[in-house]
Amino acid sequence: MIYHKPIFEYFSIFAPYIREYIDIRETFSSNFRTQSGVLRQFDRYCVDKNISAPVLDAELVNGWLLTKQGEKQSTRASRVSTLKLFANYLKTIGCTVTWIPRPGYTRNNEKYVPYIFTIEEISRLINTADSLPIAHGSSMIHLVFPAVLRVLYCCGLRISEALVLRVKDIDLLNKFIYIENAKFNKIRRLPISQSLINYLKHYKESNANLIGNDEEAFFFPNANREQYSPRTIYDKFRIVLHQSGIPHREKGPRVHDLRHTFAVHSLTKNIKCGQDIYVTLPVLMTYLGHGKISSTEYYLRLTAEVFPDFLEKSDSVSAIAIPEVVNYEK
Repeated sequence: MIYHKPIFEYFSIFAPYIREYIDIRETFSSNFRTQSGVLRQFDRYCVDKNISAPVLDAELVNGWLLTKQGEKQSTRASRVSTLKLFANYLKTIGCTVTWIPRPGYTRNNEKYVPYIFTIEEISRLINTADSLPIAHGSSMIHLVFPAVLRVLYCCGLRISEALVLRVKDIDLLNKFIYIENAKFNKIRRLPISQSLINYLKHYKESNANLIGNDEEAFFFPNANREQYSPRTIYDKFRIVLHQSGIPHREKGPRVHDLRHTFAVHSLTKNIKCGQDIYVTLPVLMTYLGHGKISSTEYYLRLTAEVFPDFLEKSDSVSAIAIPEVVNYEK
């Protein structure tokens, strides 16, 4: 079956601006069908109301939002988010925008806001992990956990991806980590830094009796040379958090937040180095193993919230294209 991209037409006073905005967004993300449909709904509402000036005010937007009674909170949040980004575009080209979205319109009680560690907090976590006392009994967690922690942060891996790594998957000579049978059945070949290579070489040599020489052996094994459970790693992570002076609240920080932190820190570093967002995002998407670019776009918004000067270091076109994603891939 051949997929045909829908062609939406716009007729209101905002029509030329909507077309220009969509052209910009579609160079940034090929999956803009839903947002285009939302803007078509807004366009039709403006035609029905005989709006004659391209002024986006609260009366116009609130009237449009009331056209769908009983809609889900997530659907309404998506409509508001789409129009908010369009409003940002209108402001950049000089149109009058006085509408300000109500704070918390994207709030979802089940939505977890990732905790982004600072560089200083990451340093404290690593130092604490390196100072773990020898575990009781036959446990080797004090040897394995510091290495797992580094791989999670430095490579942005999911915990499930890190714990199944075998000796053959970590190419210390060519500086790559191979991820197989991951989410979406993706196979990834991840380049890793020289500093991490040096650490993993030392880790492997120092724990040769534990890891062994079998290429199929787990690289982060427990005392029985089997795979550690994510729960064991999480429990140790909670301890290390506490000892590092980082409070654990009701929902986090979680081990998975190291992956989010990797993405945010990577984007920030690239932008500060003058990298183009249009180049950076597809690379980060591939590295993280996301199935679609919109999932990676989430980190642009998150980065802008954590580092307020982020947008100032990126170009204006990129700034208006940053989405507010309610649901995203892990």
